[in-house]
Amino acid sequence: MKLRINGIVRTAHRIRRALSAPLNEAQRRQLDAQVADALRRIDAVLARHRATAGHLPAPSRRAYQYLRRMQAAGASAPQPSAPGDAPEPCSAGQPESLSFRGLRSYLTDVLDDVARGVGTGRLNAPALLKLIQATASRLDQAMTTQNVAPARLKPESRLLLGWFRYFSRPEAFEEYIAAVRRAGQALLPLLNQRPRWHPPLLIHFRPSSLLYSIHPLKDGTRIILDTPMVTFGDQTLRLLAGRILGEARHQEAMMAAMMGPDYQRVRAALATAAGGGSVEPARGTAHDLAEVFERVNREYFDGQMPRPDLTWSRTLTGRKFGHYDFVHDRVCISSTLDSPDVPAFVIEHVMHHELLHKKHGYRFHGQRQHAHTPEFRAEERRFKRYAEADLFLNRLSRSMT
Repeated sequence: MKLRINGIVRTAHRIRRALSAPLNEAQRRQLDAQVADALRRIDAVLARHRATAGHLPAPSRRAYQYLRRMQAAGASAPQPSAPGDAPEPCSAGQPESLSFRGLRSYLTDVLDDVARGVGTGRLNAPALLKLIQATASRLDQAMTTQNVAPARLKPESRLLLGWFRYFSRPEAFEEYIAAVRRAGQALLPLLNQRPRWHPPLLIHFRPSSLLYSIHPLKDGTRIILDTPMVTFGDQTLRLLAGRILGEARHQEAMMAAMMGPDYQRVRAALATAAGGGSVEPARGTAHDLAEVFERVNREYFDGQMPRPDLTWSRTLTGRKFGHYDFVHDRVCISSTLDSPDVPAFVIEHVMHHELLHKKHGYRFHGQRQHAHTPEFRAEERRFKRYAEADLFLNRLSRSMT
């Protein structure tokens, strides 16, 4: 039997984000009370149903366990500031607390118009460019008027802001239109492969966490591709069509295209347009990933490792505690480890592992990608407390699943 209690994951995420910001004494006491109140409410529901935390779905169970660990470890205890730090009061607003309502659906309408205009040969490019420029201007004006920094926007709104800013430049919008034309020609044969996919084909290049997504509509088929794919040429787009049809052999070529200079140029420009830096701060509740990186870089890479983007995961995980994203040069560490009861050397071990991915890269053998090569494993075991850290993570994983 699984017992679902709405709001546990959301509460844990909100508490974790709040604890990662500078807090005064009153705010710390308030968060302590919120953690205790959340746990009382959850325990009351569990008791009413004669259930335990083990009856919760895995994400809720991990969130519950995280709140318990925060309470037991005194998570809201003051953290020392770095020299010269001058923390802003929390009244300035927490990160990721604001959004532009309706902006996603508005972008959908705009990009449908672009795709239809390209497909019919009746695209009014100057009018659509002015529309995008006016939208970017209104977003900037709203942020200036309300004194809102990009870091305060929720991730989706921040990425959409970057999209409108980037494509408000005439040369970027011309690149977008050309990409829609190429993609339309390369992907049009897909419509013959699936009964539910029918014309017109509406190609969108927009912020997406997926390589592609397909949405059959009453009046067409929408294919969403991540924004930097505007740089893909005809051949790469044809390979993408093969991937969509399940041809895994194209994985290596697709990875090479995304690691290429053109894709990376647009990716970096979009990040700058969105406000620069990572949406998720490196400083967590109990550990600072920037400090962890510096220690590991100095100890194991002679200080020569270029710093990647550093981020805590947006979900609490029970098995995978780190990930290196080759395309975005990003190290992501599980928020499960952002707790006072997790020793610093354990996070250093995970950071060391992910930086080895950055150092050694990846290889393809047939259709499979291999990153844990013998050379990788040999260097991984040079971490001074490897066995101890690995044992800690295994025990933590068993307790969280």
